[in-house]
Amino acid sequence: MKRKLAVGAGWMTVLQLSSKVVEVGFIAVLARILFPDDFGVIAGAAIFIQLASLLVEVGIGATIVQIPNLTRTDLRIGGTIVFLNGVGYFLLAQLLAPFAGDFMGIAGVEPVIRVLALVFIIQSFGIVSENVLVRDLEVRRVMIAQLMARVIGTGVIGIALAWAGWGYWTLVVATLAETTVKALWLVLLVRPPMRPLLTRAGAARLMRRGAGFSLSKVINFFALRADNAIVGRTMDAAALGLYSRAYNLMNVPADLYSRIAERIVFPAMAKVQDDPARLRSAFLRGLELTAIFGLPISALLALLAPEVILLILGPRWVAVIVPFAVLCSVTYLRLGTKISGSLQRAKAATGAMITNQIVYAGMVIGGCLLAYPYGIVAVAGAVSVAVAAFYLIVNYNACRLAGVGFVDFVRVHAHGALLALACTLVAAPVVLGMRAAALPPIAILVAAGSAVATLGVILILLRPRWMLGDLMIELLGDAGRLTKRFRRKAPR
Repeated sequence: MKRKLAVGAGWMTVLQLSSKVVEVGFIAVLARILFPDDFGVIAGAAIFIQLASLLVEVGIGATIVQIPNLTRTDLRIGGTIVFLNGVGYFLLAQLLAPFAGDFMGIAGVEPVIRVLALVFIIQSFGIVSENVLVRDLEVRRVMIAQLMARVIGTGVIGIALAWAGWGYWTLVVATLAETTVKALWLVLLVRPPMRPLLTRAGAARLMRRGAGFSLSKVINFFALRADNAIVGRTMDAAALGLYSRAYNLMNVPADLYSRIAERIVFPAMAKVQDDPARLRSAFLRGLELTAIFGLPISALLALLAPEVILLILGPRWVAVIVPFAVLCSVTYLRLGTKISGSLQRAKAATGAMITNQIVYAGMVIGGCLLAYPYGIVAVAGAVSVAVAAFYLIVNYNACRLAGVGFVDFVRVHAHGALLALACTLVAAPVVLGMRAAALPPIAILVAAGSAVATLGVILILLRPRWMLGDLMIELLGDAGRLTKRFRRKAPR
C-alpha cells in the first residue's frame, strides 16, 4: 500500500501542478484584461454556487470511498440521489438568484448565478465515477481527467473568450466547459451503472453515513467563504475582487495538498481504520511529509509576496500584496489540518468534525465582522488567527483518535521547521538586496529559487538526511527498489 500511495501521490502531484499552472496562467492573462470589479462579480456569485455544489453531493462521494462493503446497487442509488439533488438545486438557484444578488449588492451576480447553476446538473453525472476511482486509489486517472478538462475549458475556451472581450462571462463559460469535459471523461472511463434506482433502505444506508460528511463540509464552506461574503457585502466589487485574488493565490498550495489528502490519504486511512498501529503510523508519516514541504513553502511565499503578485497579476494589483503575505504566513497551518481531517473522516468521527468546523466558522465570521471596517488587510489578519486556532483544535482531536502524544506530534514537525528556517535565511538576503536595487520581480524570483536550490543540492550531497529526513530517505529507497525490480522483470 505504501508503494501504491507513493506512486499515486507522485502522479497526482505532477498532474495537479500541471493543472495549477494552466489555472495560474489563465489568471495571469485575465488579470491583464479584466478589472477587480469583474473578479468581484464572479467571487460574489461563486459563494452561493460553491455552497450548493457541496449540498448536491450530500456526502455520497465520501460514503462511496469510506463504506466497507460497496455494491453495484449502492452506486445506482447514489447516482440517482446526486442527480435528483442537482436538478433540485438548479431550480432553487433560479428562484433565489435575485435574493443573492440583493444580498451581495453587486450588479451582475444574479444572472451569473442563474447560468452557473447548470454546474449542479452537469457535475452530478461524474461524482460516482470519480469516487469509485478514488476508493480504488486510481487517483491518476481522476487527475488526468481534471487536467484535460482544465486545459480545454480554461486554457483554450476561456482564454479565447477573454481576448474576444467577454468580460466576467469568460469565467462562467470556462467553468461550465471544464465541468462538462471532466464529467464526460470520468463516465466514459468508469462506465458506472447509470440506470436510476431509489429504495428507502438503500438511500437510508448511504445518507446515514453521508449526512455527517456533508454537514461537516457545509460548515467548513461557511468558514472558508465567510470572509469573501463579508467583504463583498460590506465593501464593494473592487475590494472583493482584490481580496478574492489574494485568497485564491494563497490557497494554491493548500488546494494542491487537499486534493492529495482527499483522494489518496483519506481512502488509504479508511482501508486501515480498524488497525490502530498502522493508522497511527500513517498519521505521523503524513504529518511529517506535510511539514517538510509545507513549512518552507509557507515561509517563502510570505517572503516573496510582492514578486509573486507583480509577476502573476501585474502592477494593477499592488493592493493585493499585503493581504496575500498575511494569508501566506499561515499556509502551512491550512495544510496541517488536511492530514488530521482525513484521519477523522477515515474513522467516521463526524461529531468531532462538525464541532471543529462550527468553532472555526464562528471565529472566521466573528473576526471578519470586527475587522472589516479597517480594510482587507485586517480581514486577512482575522482569518489567519482563526486558521491558527483551527489547526490546534483539529490536530488535538486527531491525536486523541490516533493515540499520538504531544512529544511525537512536535517531533515530526522539527525537520520541516529547520528546513523552513534554512530556506528563509538563504533567500532573504538575496531578495532584500535585489529589491533595494529595484530589479524586476522575475529576476528576484529566479535568484531566490536558485539560492534555495543550491542549498538543497549542498545538503543532499553532504547531509541528505538533514535535507530530506528519515521518512523521505525511506520512501526514495522504496521507490528505487521498486524501479530495480521492474527493470529486472522487464523484457530485453
